[in-house]
Amino acid sequence: MPGNAEPGNAVVDARQRLARHDRRRRWRIAGDIAVGVLLYVVGLVIVMIASTGMHGAFGADGQLSGVGVLLVLLGWVLWLTVFVRSRWPWVPLAAGLVLALLGGDVLLLLIGVFHAVVRLPRRQAVGAAVTGAVVVAAALVRTAVRAPQYNPFAIFVLPPDAVLHDGMQYDISSDTAIVLRVLVLTLGIAAIGIAAGVGYLVRRTRRMRTVETFAAHQTERSEALTEQLARQSEREMLARELHDTLAHRLSVISLHSGALMVSAGDPERTVQTATALQREAKASLEEVRSIVRDVRGEDRSSASAPGTAAAPALATLRTVPDLVASFRATGAPVSATLLLEDLDSAPAVLQKAVYRIIQESLSNAIKHAHGADVTVDVKASATEGVHVVVSNPLGDRVRAGDRGAADGPDAYLAGSGGGMGLIGMQERARLVGGDAEAGPRDGRFVVEVTLPPWGAPAHQ
Repeated sequence: MPGNAEPGNAVVDARQRLARHDRRRRWRIAGDIAVGVLLYVVGLVIVMIASTGMHGAFGADGQLSGVGVLLVLLGWVLWLTVFVRSRWPWVPLAAGLVLALLGGDVLLLLIGVFHAVVRLPRRQAVGAAVTGAVVVAAALVRTAVRAPQYNPFAIFVLPPDAVLHDGMQYDISSDTAIVLRVLVLTLGIAAIGIAAGVGYLVRRTRRMRTVETFAAHQTERSEALTEQLARQSEREMLARELHDTLAHRLSVISLHSGALMVSAGDPERTVQTATALQREAKASLEEVRSIVRDVRGEDRSSASAPGTAAAPALATLRTVPDLVASFRATGAPVSATLLLEDLDSAPAVLQKAVYRIIQESLSNAIKHAHGADVTVDVKASATEGVHVVVSNPLGDRVRAGDRGAADGPDAYLAGSGGGMGLIGMQERARLVGGDAEAGPRDGRFVVEVTLPPWGAPAHQ
């Protein structure tokens, strides 16, 4: 089924993402184990080298003593903690502290400091870095003040059969001793700086990636909310356009229908009324189609059927006289004063707002004061802006609060409004930077709208 294609694709995409995640996870675990094995092998060698600096590790004959064997085995066991460095960084950190205090190597301690700085909370990371730096510094000072034969790097300058601990029969020159001490201090300081510094950089990089990921999620969420708001705005716009358009057209059609009923004995008037009904119905369809095309973003010129004229842009200042004429055709006594200038330069949104405001005002007048004189005064120019005043008498029953004062076949129109028209007029006026007021004034119901100028005329 076509309707099931999209959900099926979503399931397939989810499974593919899960499979990719599992593959990345397996490769990450394999890489972590491989690095752990490499570090452990290096640790075995480092423990052997560092054992030359441990007291009692070698006997008088230069051979590894029983104590030395235990120290080496202990070092190898402690180095096994390197495999849990990522999950529990405190474990290799503590093991490294033990090795460093025993006089062995400090590399395991530095690895623990690095992973603690990367993965632990900030306070714990700072504590681990400070503790590691203090212990490494103490180990460096201890190695530097001891005899050069106890320096772990002394094996590179002493003969293989040298007695390192008891005999010390091989003297090391002062220059070589100084070089060994400087080498230990330099490498130790650099190592603790690299462990803490690189750890901090990795920690900061991970934090930035987390922030970027969060920002990306927030951006996606914001885009989704923006899309929802845009759809909501489109729905509100469509509802407002349909209300303003169809309320007017259906009111006029209703009036013509009433006139058709009372003119049954006059064939000529019946034909005229039926023609007007057909015209209004056609205009209603055209306006609805125009609204739908606007919502869809379609081109008006390409929306018409072949061989027919394109639908006119009905809601403009130029068609305001036609709007007034359509009300007059229903028999409504509408007197209008229209002073319209600079129409070519007027923005489309302003023209539409003026048209809809006049349309809604006249529709309300027909509903609530049918048969009463309605006056329309419209002045529009690029330099003066737009001023619209539509008024009609209130009447006795309207003054008393009964807006359903009409009688005859059109009586039900007076109660068909829901108050949305006045709200729509105010919204349209505010949209173009103007103001709209409606209410009783000196015995008449007055709608007054003022819109700002829109710039210089087109011919200037």
